[in-house]
Amino acid sequence: MMKIKRKKIKIKLNKRGVIILVALLFIVSTATTFLIMQAVKRNKTPDETTVGLSDITPEPSPIIDDTEPEDDEDNGDTEIDETEITPSPTPVQKASNFDFPEEGRRPIAVMIDNEGSEVLPQGGLAQAQVVYEALTEYGATRYMALFWDNLPDHIGPVRSSRHYFLDYAMEYDSIYTHIGWSDYAYRDLELYKIENIDGVMENAYGVFWDLTTDRSNYHDSYTNRERLEKFIKKEEYSLETEKKLPLTYSSEDAVNLNGDSAEEIFIKYSVNSTCGYYYDEEERNYKRTRLGEFHIDRNTSETIRAKNIIILFVDNRLIDGDKYGRQQLQTTGGGNGYYISNGVKQDITWVKPLRTSQTRYLDADKKELVLNPGQTWIQIVPKNADIRIK
Repeated sequence: MMKIKRKKIKIKLNKRGVIILVALLFIVSTATTFLIMQAVKRNKTPDETTVGLSDITPEPSPIIDDTEPEDDEDNGDTEIDETEITPSPTPVQKASNFDFPEEGRRPIAVMIDNEGSEVLPQGGLAQAQVVYEALTEYGATRYMALFWDNLPDHIGPVRSSRHYFLDYAMEYDSIYTHIGWSDYAYRDLELYKIENIDGVMENAYGVFWDLTTDRSNYHDSYTNRERLEKFIKKEEYSLETEKKLPLTYSSEDAVNLNGDSAEEIFIKYSVNSTCGYYYDEEERNYKRTRLGEFHIDRNTSETIRAKNIIILFVDNRLIDGDKYGRQQLQTTGGGNGYYISNGVKQDITWVKPLRTSQTRYLDADKKELVLNPGQTWIQIVPKNADIRIK
């Protein structure tokens, strides 16, 4: 048998060669670090679409069970510890100044960050006509604010999409605005052909700006009316829709609720995410709180005020096998909830047959719910959430 002799190749570097090699390694390392920091700055955290489109595994979104959620008897009225709330600034918004959502016009829905203290003060929550709040990962919540023709100078911090928020965005035929997505949301944006403005995409360059120069800060990306409208015009998105509004408003502040007193509301999503509302009898609306402090809007430097509060109880669970702890919320089927306005809480039920269907809100007589004119907050909460109303 023939034997093959292996020769060892030795590379000898003189002092000059060593210096050149070290310099090249330093340049490569520096460039790699810079690119990573740029990706973190623009694309946000690693769990939010820092991968390319080809990296997404083509698996279906979580299967949604359309069965009706069961009642949760633990969501009754209990007292609130008043020490959790700090004295508040003066009012900002009155129901009489409310800009009604315009029938036939598509709203712009914007995903707004609510994780930690770096997000404060958030911008645009006081100007939105409708705001949704729901859980994301690790006990944090996120907002989806809907604007018709009242977009302010600062809207944000803008964050990434979650697939169950799309179920509510589609109810309005909204133009969905976000920076990045979970893989489930990415597939659903394509599946349902939702027109959207995504800060990760090249065509959205210039729609968002950062308040700070800290490239590791992913809580500081904002947008505004001018930038959004410029993008919508460039992409030739229509601002008209044939879809009717899923919410019905009274023309006057005259809707009388049948129910219990609701002058103080406390909602605990987790240790890190709580919110509350305190009724102002003189202004006939609610001052909103976040983690025990009154919730301030960046555009006004004053407390956010709500006229209507809708609490919807839904089933939720961690998605099996998801390494980022993402949630599945049961947005379809039906369940129970509360409608709160003018210091009174009324029991309601909600019905939503499909993800693309509009949610119907029904009173005790199974009639469509009619809201008082004013900003509406829709709190999507787990059925076992700690809720106290008095």
